[in-house]
Amino acid sequence: MDFITTGIIASSVYDVLKHGLKLSAGMLKERLGQWIKEDIVAEAVVEELTKLGINDEMSEVAIARRLEQSPAMTGLVRDINAKVAIVATSTITTVTQTHSGSGDNVAGNKIVK
Repeated sequence: MDFITTGIIASSVYDVLKHGLKLSAGMLKERLGQWIKEDIVAEAVVEELTKLGINDEMSEVAIARRLEQSPAMTGLVRDINAKVAIVATSTITTVTQTHSGSGDNVAGNKIVK
């Protein structure tokens, strides 16, 4: 299971429960809109979270561990990551520069420490 996606889901679920809110597909889609765009996926994730017994008495780490132990959640995370990889666009940028004189010739962001 992708530990980053699992951590993001666990963190979002923990925040929802910590604030005394009810875990629902709409709430999950609102918080994880970049990863979960479809209602049916959000409903499946919430259903699995309910089956796993995730509640407001659990820490974020405990929630993440419970998610990692679930084969069904592993499959859901794999599907979520596959859909995100298909949707995420890749951009190739070409920069041609001509420089004369003194000073920096920077294409993009210059990081100064």
